[in-house]
Amino acid sequence: MTDAIVPLLSTSLTNKVVEKTRKLIFHQLRQENAKEAFADYVLVIDSKIPSKEKEEFKTKLANTCKLVLANLEKAGLDCELRRSKEDMIFIFVLCSAERLKQEIYRSRVHDWLTGVRIRDIEDGHDSESDILLTEGERLRLVYDVITRSIKENGAGINPGLGEFKLVNSLLPIHNKEYNQTWIKSWSMKWVIDRNDLMLLRDHFGEKIAFYFAFLQYYCLWLIAPTIAGLFTYFFLSDYSILLAIFIVVWSVIFTEFWRRKERELSIWWGVRNFSRVEQRRPEFQEEFYVVNHITGELDPYFPLWKRWLRRIIAAPVIMAFSLILAAALLFYIVLEVTISEYYTGPFREQVIYLPTILYCALVPALNIVYVKIARRLNDYENNETESYHEFSLTQKIFVANFLVGYLSIFFIGWIYIPFNAEIGEFFQSIFDALGLSLTLKPVGPERLKNELKYFILTGQGISLFVELILPYMTRGLAKGVHKTISTGSKILHRQNSLSVDARNEDEEEFLRRVRREVLLPVYDIYEDYAEMITQYGYVSLFSVVWPLTPVLALLNNWVELRSDAIKICVHTRRPVPSRADSIGPWLDNLALITWLSSITNPTFVYLYHPNSTAFTSPSAVLVTVALIWFSEHILSVLQLIIRQCLSAFPSWADELILKEEYELKKKWLEKVEIPPVAPPEHSVQEIIDNREEKGSWFWRNEKRQDINERLAEIFQGLHLD
Repeated sequence: MTDAIVPLLSTSLTNKVVEKTRKLIFHQLRQENAKEAFADYVLVIDSKIPSKEKEEFKTKLANTCKLVLANLEKAGLDCELRRSKEDMIFIFVLCSAERLKQEIYRSRVHDWLTGVRIRDIEDGHDSESDILLTEGERLRLVYDVITRSIKENGAGINPGLGEFKLVNSLLPIHNKEYNQTWIKSWSMKWVIDRNDLMLLRDHFGEKIAFYFAFLQYYCLWLIAPTIAGLFTYFFLSDYSILLAIFIVVWSVIFTEFWRRKERELSIWWGVRNFSRVEQRRPEFQEEFYVVNHITGELDPYFPLWKRWLRRIIAAPVIMAFSLILAAALLFYIVLEVTISEYYTGPFREQVIYLPTILYCALVPALNIVYVKIARRLNDYENNETESYHEFSLTQKIFVANFLVGYLSIFFIGWIYIPFNAEIGEFFQSIFDALGLSLTLKPVGPERLKNELKYFILTGQGISLFVELILPYMTRGLAKGVHKTISTGSKILHRQNSLSVDARNEDEEEFLRRVRREVLLPVYDIYEDYAEMITQYGYVSLFSVVWPLTPVLALLNNWVELRSDAIKICVHTRRPVPSRADSIGPWLDNLALITWLSSITNPTFVYLYHPNSTAFTSPSAVLVTVALIWFSEHILSVLQLIIRQCLSAFPSWADELILKEEYELKKKWLEKVEIPPVAPPEHSVQEIIDNREEKGSWFWRNEKRQDINERLAEIFQGLHLD
């Protein structure tokens, strides 16, 4: 639609946009005589020839390469073809300055028309941040050109889809200078400031920047519960009522303040209302086209009833695997409790570690399988837009992380400890039937605290190991194996020659670097979000169980903020820059956990406070239900009050929006030439005289000096005496 409207805009607008971006474009692009090779993107084509149908595969491979090169040329992109020794073909893509100017113009106008951008494009007093073309925006625009359909003046190349099934991936190349500066700068700072996030946004795009902004904001907000937790741990009793109240209030305030913060960031970064502009996924498969009753254009369409049918089909699968995962967790809990509390047989010191070994081997594997199935089912739903696709996938992943992270703690806190006697009798009957002896031991709140400690300490330790240490070990092992094989075959020199068509040593080094990046895994932001939201759940749901939970979360997040930077720069491919105006569906999960904290905190205090009589009260269940209902409603009222208070104090972002809207309206009103008003048929004096003649009998024109006499006349008829 933008392409149809753009030609209607003024020529001066086009000239101003081009003039503003001209010097920036040439500043961003590398010069032709630069020593280091440079490319915007690299397309990776799998050229490993199968043992069967070699000739057919060669023909298909050649046709794919020709089609890719032809489409890139039609889209106005420069390309270079190289072959790697890893049975891969590299096609390097570079966008020329003229083509990039067209995309900048198209993008800025589209943002202005859709309300993402408020500032007038013709305004000659734009701020530098509003004009400058960042590296992230440049790569995003080039990516759009490569993946956009040919009908929309793009190349129509989407890896793994349609005619491009042999195209393995499309990725930008890491900027070594920026990565080194980024890691060095953040490793020497205690707090990541606003300018650091701005530089990150300019390089990686808003979606990555929002994750790090949330992590930094959450890290700073953890200081308050950390102080409260330390005070409770040293000076108050276990399951403190004051700590429970504080954590619930803190959770509500943090969630509401983050809503405000991410709106401010979206305005500051120029992506306000971006989520309202729906983008069609390249993977979307339409069944037919329908006429858009607003634009009159043909839009691809997939019947809504079929999508819901696919969701209904996918729901039992998700539920089944969730139940399998839950059953595995409960099996671990039962086995661990049985061995640690009741088993007194041979090899007890060794057998006691069996549940932990099974958990570390079974549950993560089930979780990985679940996530893969969830992704495939999510693709099967065939969502048309990125927002719906992301929302659906996020909720599916959240279910798995919720079960793995919290199910065992809920089971022990709400079932195993309160009904320990009944469970002990059940195991007693089983052991008696087997002819084994069983010593029943009372289980108290300490069992719940130990379970929480185990999940927090092991979870954070394993996460840091997997993100930082394991990739180095894996690559080092692979490199050692490769060197051993090369030495044994006595062709080390030939193996080190990366490409048969590298023209010089500099180009060979560049191709070797690209090859290393291609072999890296794709960065998955869902894993990082899931880890942080799960950790937030430990803090808001279970800090009353172990007050040191916020302390460990704060220490972990300070390291996580820097380790995630290393992971993106060193251990994963460079992500394609993309825009976002919030953390998306993860905010809903944050709000859900906040609501759930109003249930867990009061119930744990009621059940396990040292002065509680919950286990001796016959109405314990009824009191617990009433407590849940009461605390949940208190949280809703508190949330409403905080939200109203925040809305009563507009932020700088609201004032900025009002100012820009006012300046835009004022400017356009000044430009508009108001046509002269046609003279009325009768003069003004004639209209006034005519009105007085018609109404002269009614209007007495009351005077202030005789108002008392007039009121006396009116009061005589009221009979006030």
